[in-house]
This record gives sequence, C-alpha cells and structure tokens, in this order.
Amino acid sequence: MNYTIGVDLGGSHVACGCVSIDGEITGYSERPVDRTASPEKIISEDVCGVIRDCLEKNAAVRDGIKGIGIGIPGRTDSKNGICVFAPNLGWRDVNVSEPVSREFGLPVFILNDARAMAVGEKHFGNGKGCDNFVCIAVGTGVGGGIVAGGRLLLGANEAAGEIGHITVEPEGPVCGCGNHGCAEALASRLGIVKRAENAIDAGAETILARENLSSKDIYDAAVKGDRLSLKIWEDTGIYLGRAIANIATTVNPERILFSGRVSNAWEFFLPALKKELKERARMVPVEKMEFMKARFEDNAGIVGNAGRAFECLGLLK
Repeated sequence: MNYTIGVDLGGSHVACGCVSIDGEITGYSERPVDRTASPEKIISEDVCGVIRDCLEKNAAVRDGIKGIGIGIPGRTDSKNGICVFAPNLGWRDVNVSEPVSREFGLPVFILNDARAMAVGEKHFGNGKGCDNFVCIAVGTGVGGGIVAGGRLLLGANEAAGEIGHITVEPEGPVCGCGNHGCAEALASRLGIVKRAENAIDAGAETILARENLSSKDIYDAAVKGDRLSLKIWEDTGIYLGRAIANIATTVNPERILFSGRVSNAWEFFLPALKKELKERARMVPVEKMEFMKARFEDNAGIVGNAGRAFECLGLLK
C-alpha cells in the first residue's frame, strides 16, 4: 500500500502522522513549537523532528512512503515550496520544502493548512461526494479552504479561502495580518479570550476568572449559563456568520465543515451564525446549506496534507 506523511504546522505545535491512501493514520507524533525561534530552527528541529519520530514508528512501511505534505498557517507558494507569509509564526518568504526534502530524500509538498484540511475532507471525510463545500478551521487562527466544482480553489496566488481575514468589524482590533477587524482577530481562540478579558476589565458580571483565561473556560461557563460567556459565543457566531456570508455569496457552497478546538462550542455560536448569514447573504439560498463538523477534527491537517501529497504524486485525483 502507498503512504505519505502529513505534517500539520500550527502556531503552537507541530503534529505528524503516516497516512495510507485510504486515509488511515499511524505513528502519530507531536511537539511544541517555539514561535520565537528562527524559521530555520523550527524547520530543522521541530518539523524534521516529528517526521523522524513518525518514520521510526512506521519502519515496517518505510518503503511504501512516497512523499511528505506539510501544512503552513499562512499563504504559500506551493510550486516553489515557499511560505510567503505566516502571520502567526512571523514568517515571510521561507523555503520549507527544500531543506525537508534534502533531509529525508522524499518529495515535499506544502499548502496552507486550512486548504489542506479541505483536501482531506474531500477525499476521506465529510466532503466526500460533495462538489461544493467550505472548510473553516477555528483555533489559534481562523483558516478556510474552498472546494468548488470538485476542485480545491487556490486562486492566482494561492490566497483563495482566507476566510479569517475577511473584515467583519471595520473598527475592530488589529489582526496579525495588520488589518483591523478580521474574523480571525475576533472569532479565533485568542480573539474570543481577548473579548472576554476586555468585558471582565469593563466590569461585566461573570463567573469567569480573568487570570489564565482560556476558550475552554468560556465554554464551560456557557454550559453553566454564564451570561457573559453566552454573549461571547453569540458574538463569535455573528462574526463568523458575516465572514461566511461573503464566501457563500461568492461560491454558493452546499456544505460548511467546521474544524478546530473552537468548533467544539458550536452549539453556542451556530444559531447566531445562521441568523447573521441569512440576514447578510440575501441572494443565496442559505437555508439549503448544511453545517457539519469535519470528520477528522484535530487530525484534519495531518490527513489533509497527506492527501495533498497523494494528489501531487498523481495517486489521488
């Protein structure tokens, strides 16, 4: 059987697994990423490190491994293996493919991490058999991948699908990309926590503790009926709904798939999201759109990047 290695490089950790051509993962490895380190150090120590771990765990199928797919949290030039801009890592024009390929003697293919998630769902997950769908990853950042007419939509410069950088609040906080009021600045894990902290500082009544606050704390408090936490999630749905309205009006998807840790709270933000979407996407029959969680959840990046490697090698269409 043919295998590829899928690598998911995020803003806080890098994960890796060996994936068969039918989408099964073995030999999972993970390690934290020090975002203050140089790109070269992160690639040589963290990225190559988890790949070495993965290869050791999959020695029995080593000869069947045909390539490596790496997901990058930013804009890529996949043809030349370069990360053009990754705001959460502070990278600009970093060659990723060449040093990794040299280290392991395998072809290396890179892609934006959320776009790769869409590839994985297309071949192996809840996008299988659906020709028009959008994947949205809501975690440290907000990423997106669009499949239109059965094909991944990349655009002229591989920037198609940057849902997290659609402006949803023009006078909102500064995003990592430099713009004000991006969906990522408001609806990502970090954005959600910041909004809650600001509300607490302003004197909002809540059971939340300001110190070491996390999005999980806000979720747990919402489960208990905390009014501030419920409002934070409702506003998250509004911001995501505005972003999705722009995408829906442009590509008219059949299905929206959610991934990432924040998506675990979708029972609190999905009603507001749907209401906002209906209000703003008047020319699209949004009532026909399906909302689902991505099949692979936290492993979406691994499976997606492995799937992208299979595509680039001509083993999947």
